[in-house]
Amino acid sequence: MKEIHYKFSRIVLVVLFVFSCVNFNFSITNNIHGDGSWCESFNNFSPLLTITPKVAQPTGNFSDYNLSVVLDEANSFIDGNLTVDFYNNDDINFTKIPFHLYLSGMQYETRPGIIEIVNVTDVNNFSITLPFEVYSNQQIMWVNISEKLEPQKRVQFNIQFNATLPDGPIDRANSHGSDPNKSRIYKSGSFYPIPCVYDNEDGWNIDSYLTTGDPFYFDMAYYNLFIEAPKGMIIAATGNLEEKLDKGATKWYHFNPIYPVREVTFSASRYFQVQSKISNGVNVSTYFLPKDAYLWNNYALNHAEDALTLFNNTFGTYPYPTLNVVEEYTAFGGMEYPNQVYISEAIDSWGYPLDVDRRLLEKIIAHEVCHQWWYNLIGNDEVDVGFLDEGLTCWSTDYYGEYYHGDWEFFQYTRYIDEVRVYYAEHGLSSKINQTVYECLATDTDYYYVAYHKAPLIFEMLRQTLGLTDFLEGLKLYFERHQFEIVLLSDLQQAFEDVVGQSLDWFFFPWFDNLYLPKYSFSEYIYSATTKILNLTIEDINMPLNDYAYSQQVPLAVYDVSGYEIYSQDIWINGTTELSLNLSTNLFKVSLLYNNYVLVQLDIGDDLTLDLIIQSAEQAILGYDIGIFILLSAHLIGLLVVVVKRKVKKIK
Repeated sequence: MKEIHYKFSRIVLVVLFVFSCVNFNFSITNNIHGDGSWCESFNNFSPLLTITPKVAQPTGNFSDYNLSVVLDEANSFIDGNLTVDFYNNDDINFTKIPFHLYLSGMQYETRPGIIEIVNVTDVNNFSITLPFEVYSNQQIMWVNISEKLEPQKRVQFNIQFNATLPDGPIDRANSHGSDPNKSRIYKSGSFYPIPCVYDNEDGWNIDSYLTTGDPFYFDMAYYNLFIEAPKGMIIAATGNLEEKLDKGATKWYHFNPIYPVREVTFSASRYFQVQSKISNGVNVSTYFLPKDAYLWNNYALNHAEDALTLFNNTFGTYPYPTLNVVEEYTAFGGMEYPNQVYISEAIDSWGYPLDVDRRLLEKIIAHEVCHQWWYNLIGNDEVDVGFLDEGLTCWSTDYYGEYYHGDWEFFQYTRYIDEVRVYYAEHGLSSKINQTVYECLATDTDYYYVAYHKAPLIFEMLRQTLGLTDFLEGLKLYFERHQFEIVLLSDLQQAFEDVVGQSLDWFFFPWFDNLYLPKYSFSEYIYSATTKILNLTIEDINMPLNDYAYSQQVPLAVYDVSGYEIYSQDIWINGTTELSLNLSTNLFKVSLLYNNYVLVQLDIGDDLTLDLIIQSAEQAILGYDIGIFILLSAHLIGLLVVVVKRKVKKIK
């Protein structure tokens, strides 16, 4: 009798287990769940602020520099004098001030660039010298000042220096080309001692010259630039040409930007062709070599004007009287300086058809002109957060493509979204955006990729989340608040938050600070064929590798066995997300659709969908409603009881 009861108990347990297995497709789920309440409100926005860009007005005190140079054409040599009126805008006393000597770190072919310090003297009495030390390996000079410099105080002194431009068509300063074919250019960038920046994060920023990214990080200052060059030279320089004097064999020029800038530059050539026009109250000029007139003539000037007009109207007013676009020799596409940007002479040697060369010229001009807003007017530490100005500039360049050519991806040879989705599959590397150049080098992160491709893609995702109106209002507010200042990523975030009226931590933290993209998986589902309710869990399987849960809207679609779509909705996936769907008919497949700008980690060759096949009735019993489950269980147990009783009677 006991044996029969044991058998009976085992049968009941087996039956219960079978029904539970039929009713539940079971797997372990992540216990971390996102709360979608904060992001679902983004479906219907109205801006809280309307920003009208104003003419930039610098506030506060700035340092003041008078830079005088004499160009020796035959020796690619500059005899220079920098008169320094340094203003301490930090809450700390200084006893010495460091200056960058970047020219000494630039690449060259046979002749290295170098800045030699002749002396440092009192500004009023050249016989009174100040001690200084030069550290050539770091490209740094320290000037020891005679008295402690307190906050909001000034110190004046004079630096006499010599500079030799490197040769070769490589870096940000050089002399290259030849006179017989009318192609020689003398380009001077970072050619003088430039004061370092002091901040609360790093103290004095004395980083040496870097070939990865842009190493430049400067405070705003008023400049007067005086250039003496051989007669016949055409000079393009930062600032408005205030005065020009004929000195016989040479000519003397005085350039003044009027407003503060972060640095100055100039370029000289006997062969520049010049085109100019007044646009938006700005004298826009292009300087190019005769051999490239077929590419530059009229086109470059029109592109520069288009960029100035768009960014002026979109972000805020460009306050300076001049904007120059100058042809240069370089190993990269272009380079930005205040009031003057450079575009590579090598475009026509990259092997593309003429129409592609023209598109590249337009893209590079738009990009470098945009840096007048994101780098000069609003500055940031380009070593620690270089992705900030580059990411915004790349997004803005593509917005230029959208505005004038109808497509935000117009200039993207490979779409950012396609490249970013498979970056890990192709390289096996993480791609955190918010890291310094040094961290990128230490972790084998491709700085160019994260700053120029991934960062603008994330800004585009933010634009699509907030809507274009609120996104542009955020950029206007950012510019309005921080022109002539140095910013962090948090300042940009704050501007967007003030426009939309809520925290955006949920967006900025994961997308800028996580190592890996989200990778979604259907980890659990329960489906009732009777009620047609599908309970579904979607998990980000990369979440344990990251610091923050991602949140983004993803289209979800449900199909019946014939492939007809029976349900579709854009859902917020916040970390691990649970959904309950009421369907109109029995389903066959559930899909997440990675279209538009849904950003996920994909393997090479993956489809842009994630599919979950629900077993059909012919293959297995679908999940049952709990009431039906109990009823069937009771019937089966009743039958078993009858069978057992009959067996007991037979035994008796």
